[in-house]
Amino acid sequence: MTGRAFSRRLFLKTATVATLGVGLAACRPIAPISDVEPAMREVTAAQVTDPESLEAFVLGAKAHIESITDMNVGAKLREGLKTEGDWKSGSTFLIIFLMNGDAFIHGNDRDAESKNLLGVEDERGTRVVEELFAAAAQGGGFVEYYDDGPQTAYAVEYTSGITGRQFVLVGGYSQDVTHVPITIADLPKPAVTASEVVDRESLITFVEEAAATYQQAVMSEGYSTLTGVRNAFRVEGGDWKIGSIYLWVVSGGGVTLFHGSEPYREGNPTDMVRTDSQGIKIAEELIGGARREGRKFLRYHYDNPAIEGDEETGSPKFGYAVSFQPPNTDQKAVTGSGIYLDTDGS
Repeated sequence: MTGRAFSRRLFLKTATVATLGVGLAACRPIAPISDVEPAMREVTAAQVTDPESLEAFVLGAKAHIESITDMNVGAKLREGLKTEGDWKSGSTFLIIFLMNGDAFIHGNDRDAESKNLLGVEDERGTRVVEELFAAAAQGGGFVEYYDDGPQTAYAVEYTSGITGRQFVLVGGYSQDVTHVPITIADLPKPAVTASEVVDRESLITFVEEAAATYQQAVMSEGYSTLTGVRNAFRVEGGDWKIGSIYLWVVSGGGVTLFHGSEPYREGNPTDMVRTDSQGIKIAEELIGGARREGRKFLRYHYDNPAIEGDEETGSPKFGYAVSFQPPNTDQKAVTGSGIYLDTDGS
């Protein structure tokens, strides 16, 4: 997106809608420019200077994202869209919305990814994201909104090349959404909560139920319940997280899709060849094993934050992971957790 304010005159000129009498102040969507040359669709974030280049930037991103068919590549978008480069340059970045208004990937605000922005209003009381969705539904279009002056955004729908599901891609939209509450799903109490994970059997029960809950969210229409479930899994002291007991979800190739303790890991690859102090390839055996076999147990050594002096050797830990298949794809994701063991191995 870009936080740059394009003048109303320039906006009308480049969008070629000056004769339409459109009420821009009301944030009504404008039809997209139809004669953008293919080369213009390769505009990078740093090259966005006006509405025409903004549209080209978003459409180029749309084409790129739709071409992704590998889950491991798609999973990297969560971090890739936040990284300075072709898709982000300072205040120019992108947002991917779920069709219910949840910010699925936000190029500039990780906290916004836990929120639904459909009801957010600008300085003049206009529900900007609603207008962006309306513009996207018409094949793509511009919306002018007010945030410390007039701003211009562009929105378009796209179809995932991995799952075939619809999303809305937006560039040029930036508002302070710190006041928007986090969406937390009201989930049934699991048979074993995070605080009750004390041994192998309780860990298995905990992970199995969490995996089923996460899979149901992934299978929900348009991922409509996914944001709430992810947020519920993050609540410290809640049913799904306490201290070192937390959940993670990765792609079959080890790219982090969700991390209950360290969200900054999401979109980043796991080191699949990393070994512990005993020579065990932790990720390959646990994640790869679950992907191939459906479920996997693994005992290994890992640095325990609660123990000083084990940074080099690690402390005994038991991990358990299960795989599931997202909709409309034969690729798999893996959900897991772990528990540090007592020195007697119990």
